[in-house]
Amino acid sequence: MDPVPAVRRAAWIAAALLALLPLSAAAKGSRHLVLPADRLVEPGGAVELLSATIELERAGWTYLHADGGLAPVGEAIANAWISVDGRRVSNQSVVDWRGSRAPNRHAFNAIAAVHLPAGRSRVALHARTADGAALATARSSLSVLTDAARHASSAFLDASSPWLEFDTRDTPEGRALPAGRGWAPVLSVQAGNDGGPVVAMASGRAWMSNQPGDAMWGIFLNGREPPLHSATWSINDLFEGAEVQAPMFMQALFPSPPRDSSVQLVASESPYYQPRMASTNGVRYRVGSSTGLVTLSGGMRVVGRGYAPAWDYVTRGRYRRYAYICIGTNGFRPGKCPPTGTQVVLARGRACIPPGHDGEVLFTSRTRIQGDDHDLGGTVSLSLRVAGREVARNAQTLGPRPDAVSTRTMGTSWLSAGAEALAEGCHAVEAIGEATGDFRNVSLNADLPLIWFD
Repeated sequence: MDPVPAVRRAAWIAAALLALLPLSAAAKGSRHLVLPADRLVEPGGAVELLSATIELERAGWTYLHADGGLAPVGEAIANAWISVDGRRVSNQSVVDWRGSRAPNRHAFNAIAAVHLPAGRSRVALHARTADGAALATARSSLSVLTDAARHASSAFLDASSPWLEFDTRDTPEGRALPAGRGWAPVLSVQAGNDGGPVVAMASGRAWMSNQPGDAMWGIFLNGREPPLHSATWSINDLFEGAEVQAPMFMQALFPSPPRDSSVQLVASESPYYQPRMASTNGVRYRVGSSTGLVTLSGGMRVVGRGYAPAWDYVTRGRYRRYAYICIGTNGFRPGKCPPTGTQVVLARGRACIPPGHDGEVLFTSRTRIQGDDHDLGGTVSLSLRVAGREVARNAQTLGPRPDAVSTRTMGTSWLSAGAEALAEGCHAVEAIGEATGDFRNVSLNADLPLIWFD
């Protein structure tokens, strides 16, 4: 027998085995992991959806970020979170469809900033269900951004908040939410910034009492409500026509805040778009335990944001929360909305990689969906394109009539790591919205819909 082919066969077998075990071997640098197909999660123990062992040459801050979807299989409650070396480090992203008359696929999000030691650490994304099964949907992802920033701050709720009720009467667009009766701080962290940009992420869950309505969260800078080009708002309709408990999450980018700024996660309610005298959103809800706020600052070389091309953020941005862009109609609003099935640019920008950079950049898009109570329903997707190529996608289903009107928050993200690290130069980046199904008019919100950072 020729020994050379035997050696080659052994080498091929070893290479094949290594290819089959990419998540068990330690890898230097950042990682982006994607669920290749729907994964059934049944009641019982936690299911590990994605995992990676990373190896760090030196201790430092690592930012962890997961986006994806949870879809009900019958009545269930589902939860997703991130762990490091078997210990949960992120918020819990919970969807509760029990008692819902319109159980729909819902986006989840989990975040954490952890100071990892030199050497190996194992990072994983998990899911768990109770009272029924759910699907963790294909293209759910886990991003591990190593050496993320010189400084990171975070705070997580040890226990759920008290019951919250707000009074936002007479708070039209262009008027600040009234402190005290209109919003309340939930978490606060010192950004520790030295004059450069601050990236903030918040994520958690909310659930209602016997008073349904629209819970709303925001990210404030130094106790003040930011303009809509600096931060997103998260809204979820909490009632039996949607979910009684749901994930809420948002992002902010403050390019040059004062040194040593503080950042707050605040709770509020969606003020009526055209308020009537003595009229306010009646929602009464709690912010769930493990809800978290993370800030990153210092040492970031590639930081940017993308906006809706046609939206006037300068004159229409102060004390506003509704930057809705219609992305689809079944013919009910011809000329004002594109037909369903059209890909609509929700945000556009250019990410520029300087010489000597490793090309590892995290891109995140956040938006919220608004349908119509006459819509039969369908699917609304949010995708990311970098240099003309789709790199990430997430979706939310809506309906049936009349419950397609319920607002939810949705997000997607992508980390250009490893073989997909970006080359030196500028790259076009877009967030794309698309609706398929039967919608009279369905819209996505364009308040800071796209950011990226390294």
